Amino acid sequence: MKHCEKCGVDVAGARASCPLCQGALSGDSDDRPETFPYVPTIYKQHGMFLKILILCSVIISVTALAVNLMLPGSGWWSLFIVAGVGCVWISLAVAVRKRRNIPKNMLYQVVVLSALAVLWDLLTNWHGWSLDYVVPFLCIAAMTVLSVIAKVTRLHIEDLMIYFVIVALFGIVPIIFFFTGCLSVIYPSIICVASSVISLGALLVFEGENMLLELKRRLHI
Repeated sequence: MKHCEKCGVDVAGARASCPLCQGALSGDSDDRPETFPYVPTIYKQHGMFLKILILCSVIISVTALAVNLMLPGSGWWSLFIVAGVGCVWISLAVAVRKRRNIPKNMLYQVVVLSALAVLWDLLTNWHGWSLDYVVPFLCIAAMTVLSVIAKVTRLHIEDLMIYFVIVALFGIVPIIFFFTGCLSVIYPSIICVASSVISLGALLVFEGENMLLELKRRLHI
């Protein structure tokens, strides 16, 4: 029987990795049936789709670099395509890792995409478009998607409380940018703050009592 040093469990059968932590098992295999059922990960469930995506990414990047090398006078525009492909994979990786919690997934997506936009803005001599347009519109899009998901899927009260905090953050960030003088165009940020206030108001009107009861329960008040 094999043994997992990290989890301290004995595992029957011929498994190479622990079913709990996925760490390597020590010991010898035996002929007894396995206790733990095989549960495929999302990477194995959609392995072919991911392989096709990887191949398409490689084809797009290599083709762009090859055409760029054949047209040297046009500048290094192919690097933007390669960077764009990389950004797509970063966003996809975050979406897969945080797929079980929708509000947190949306928060991570906004943070990652905003950071990538700011980085692109810095690398292209900083024109401020990332803070003026991308960040507020990402926040607005995330709030819109979250409000629809909350209505359709009937999120649990715990997820609604996370949703409340996230929407509040989306309204505070543009205000910080405004008072620190980072914005050249304020209209998108004003729309973002207004959307945040409206979303918070709707959440308090329809779910405020339930959230208060859940908060009292958690704080043992």
